[in-house]
Amino acid sequence: MQNDIPKYNLLAAFAAVMEHGSLSKAAEYLNTNQSTISTMLGRLKNEVQQELFIRSGRGVAPTNYSVNLYAQIQEPLQQLNNVFQSFGHFDAASSKRNFVVTAPEHLQWVLLDQFSQIPNKHLSLEIFDQPEYEENMYELLITQEYDAMIDILPPKDPSLDCQKLFDGDFVVVCSKTHPRIQGSLSEVQYMQEEHAVLERKRKRQYTISHYTNIDLSKRRVAYHGRSLFSNIIMCSQTHYLTAVPLSMALQFEERLQLQVFKPPFEFRSVSNYLIWPKKVSQDPAHAWLRNELITISAKIEHYIQKNFD
Repeated sequence: MQNDIPKYNLLAAFAAVMEHGSLSKAAEYLNTNQSTISTMLGRLKNEVQQELFIRSGRGVAPTNYSVNLYAQIQEPLQQLNNVFQSFGHFDAASSKRNFVVTAPEHLQWVLLDQFSQIPNKHLSLEIFDQPEYEENMYELLITQEYDAMIDILPPKDPSLDCQKLFDGDFVVVCSKTHPRIQGSLSEVQYMQEEHAVLERKRKRQYTISHYTNIDLSKRRVAYHGRSLFSNIIMCSQTHYLTAVPLSMALQFEERLQLQVFKPPFEFRSVSNYLIWPKKVSQDPAHAWLRNELITISAKIEHYIQKNFD
């Protein structure tokens, strides 16, 4: 090698290609062009005297050498990025910034409503629904197209950090005009009635299956919805039952004329986690965003405890 240690900018470009899977995406992330990334990879290749990537479809695939190199430099590069970010300027009273977050349906409206009350109107929040497929759940978060994610499961990806926001319950809802259910709900009634279920799965289970040990396959399913919103609206217009987070049920209980019941069987609470890329942990703007989301979540938890026995 010409130098004992390749220059930082070469390793940063290399890491970006590793994380994004293509030169064009890495260039976009680093705010440069593909030619520059290609040149930097060529320089790094000459310094280490090893092949780094091979073409694969529309992107590139790392060689075994690159996989091992990235494993060694990922944490030191992240620490350096944290140092630089900690010197960044952010003033919550005057800075301009649009934050992008992906969150579950039961938190989306509350987050947008609370964020709109921030005095500095140059700070805005943009919410995306959660990714549909679990396989690439964290892709847009790792590539920082999302600033943060709120999810019901903690991540296992080592490049991500998380903090539990609060634990909440799920409840069973049905229309106030339901002909057979009025004021109380037994387990027998729950299993006999028709249901609207969430089609989306996590870890190959329907979401509610994570939180109870009863055999939900015996339910009579009438409607497979792609969202909690569609299920809760369907139940307000029919005699179906559906399970939703308590925070969501309280938002729509009066508007949609719903009955809200604790599940008539043993269940576990639903945890909500704030997730973000470790590489932005020291960024002042991101630290402010996380603090705001934590504060809003505390208000949600207090509201739930106050309004539902």
